Amino acid sequence: MSKFSQRLIVLAFLLMPGTAAANVWSRLSFGIAPTSILSLTGNYNDRATMRNMVIPGAGLGLILRFKLTQNLSLDAGYSYNWMFYKKDTRPEDYASEKPAWIIPSYTLNGTLFLLSKHTFRPYVTMGGGLCPWWFSSRVTGGTLFWFPGTDDVKFSKISWTANGGVGLEVVMSSKIAFFAEAKYHYVFARDAARFGTDSFTNQSFLGIRLGMTLYLGKDSQ
Repeated sequence: MSKFSQRLIVLAFLLMPGTAAANVWSRLSFGIAPTSILSLTGNYNDRATMRNMVIPGAGLGLILRFKLTQNLSLDAGYSYNWMFYKKDTRPEDYASEKPAWIIPSYTLNGTLFLLSKHTFRPYVTMGGGLCPWWFSSRVTGGTLFWFPGTDDVKFSKISWTANGGVGLEVVMSSKIAFFAEAKYHYVFARDAARFGTDSFTNQSFLGIRLGMTLYLGKDSQ
């Protein structure tokens, strides 16, 4: 083998990691999405549903997307969401504040785009993850509630969550797209062993997102 051939092989090996890294980078995109949420099902106690206790809320979501194929992506997401108590349902100790149900979530979703190389790209998404929810006197930095009827259990838990929804992405340029999305979330919040009762049940809510995606590759399509 000639010295020239040996040098070509060495150069190829040196370039491979950089090429692989560039390929991964080109498949990445980032998204940000303000969210509106609405409680759908689930009991707060044996007298009221969660929907009776809280008003529709808001949140902010972040998405890291990796394109697996032309139409299929893997999405890692984080969102911080909350729903305020209604004025007439606030616990007495927090009546002068704005107590809320705080519902962050860490999710991993598969997202299938039904069309490619189009300006308007409908999609379906499905996945799950973890939801470390709690009830607090304020949306950030507040005091956690004690579970009703107890003085040793905070009204909080880390629960599994599942979700599924539909959306529409509108491609504005090779780097930027906007999207609208409706997603159903189910939180496995019931825990009779922890709370000593089945009156607080699994919860579900609807999330509506309007967001923007920034593509790092040469082409958002």
